[in-house]
Amino acid sequence: MKLKKSNTIEIKAKSGTNVILQKAIDTLSSQGGGKLIISDGTFYMFDSLHLRSNVSIIGSKKTVLKKAKCVYSKLSADLGYGHYDVSVEKPELFKKGMGIYIFDDFGKGFYGTVATITWKDGDKLGIDRMLNHDYARIRNAMVCSVFPIVSGYYVKNAVIKGIMIDGNADENLFIDGCRGGGIFLLQCHNIDIENVFISNYNGDGLSFQQCTNLKISNCEINNNRGSGLHPGSGSAGVVMSECKITNNGKDGVFYCLRVTYTLLENCEIMENGNDGISIGARDTDHIIRNNIISNNCRYGIYFRPADRVMGGHRNLIDSNIIKDNCKKQGDSEVFIEDITDDIWLKKNQISGENSKYAIIVGKYCERIVVDRDNVFGQFKKGAYPENSTSIVLKKVPQNLKLGPDYLNLKAVRHLNIKNP
Repeated sequence: MKLKKSNTIEIKAKSGTNVILQKAIDTLSSQGGGKLIISDGTFYMFDSLHLRSNVSIIGSKKTVLKKAKCVYSKLSADLGYGHYDVSVEKPELFKKGMGIYIFDDFGKGFYGTVATITWKDGDKLGIDRMLNHDYARIRNAMVCSVFPIVSGYYVKNAVIKGIMIDGNADENLFIDGCRGGGIFLLQCHNIDIENVFISNYNGDGLSFQQCTNLKISNCEINNNRGSGLHPGSGSAGVVMSECKITNNGKDGVFYCLRVTYTLLENCEIMENGNDGISIGARDTDHIIRNNIISNNCRYGIYFRPADRVMGGHRNLIDSNIIKDNCKKQGDSEVFIEDITDDIWLKKNQISGENSKYAIIVGKYCERIVVDRDNVFGQFKKGAYPENSTSIVLKKVPQNLKLGPDYLNLKAVRHLNIKNP
């Protein structure tokens, strides 16, 4: 490994661990940024590859980051919020520099903690991030060496390209998308993820939380145990395009909480274990366009139930092929639960042998506009139920202010961002 004058480091090793890669990234970061080029090879990950601002990671498309087998232990003592160490029954299983996940029956999701071990002393392991919750032995608290394979916290202006991520799911415990993923980003901005292949992760393939202005393109996200893509927790202005999102255990794309002004375009979202796309909980102002959404186990597109305050309002479903979903359950290709308002469907081709209807809409929804240019196949009971009073058959307006082009200050103030 040698730093060139152009602030480029090239790694030609055919094998190794996260350590050599992280050293290169941190060297570039100390110089203000640069480019890490990694040739063909397999690197075993005992901790996340931690992104840094202004650093690009460029693989060869045969650069493999493979999750090492996890180890785990129960606690030897209860743990307190804000502390920087954990006490475990089997400290001999853990090493300094290893990534770990701490959780219990009540402390999961954002209450879980992912950190790196910084020191060892008897049954105590020091960690580099504070505990996000109290963890108790009576609540089945556990420490295990699972973590995102690529991780970014508070990073700006970075690139990930040409990397293959192997989650080695059979040898690792599950971690949810609030703290984990093949790639996991938290409060990151202006990140490009291109030509990345993410598979076999025991959790979500790619999860991002509280992020803005991401570009995710030409990626393959398949055979992960959780959802494929997890746009989450207040993220805004994200473009997801030209991706293949297939055979994941849960949803293909799971819009979580208060995700706004995104574009999902030209993707194949197929054969996922639950819905092709799941959306709700203040997920608003999106464009879902020119995708193939097919052969998913439940609905092609599902708007989750909510009250009017929390509904997934103001979303455009445009020029998609939505077909042959509901392989295991569900009655329609598109299901819009109460209470969801201002959904526009135009130029879609909707068909399916498994579904009774093309579209089902809750009776308390309002302004669900179905343009007459949608094309419906033959359904067992029709395009939609006869009593669908929430559906309005008319032309979709041309001047809808949706998607990343209309990202504005109001859409990101909750992230304390002054300039989107």
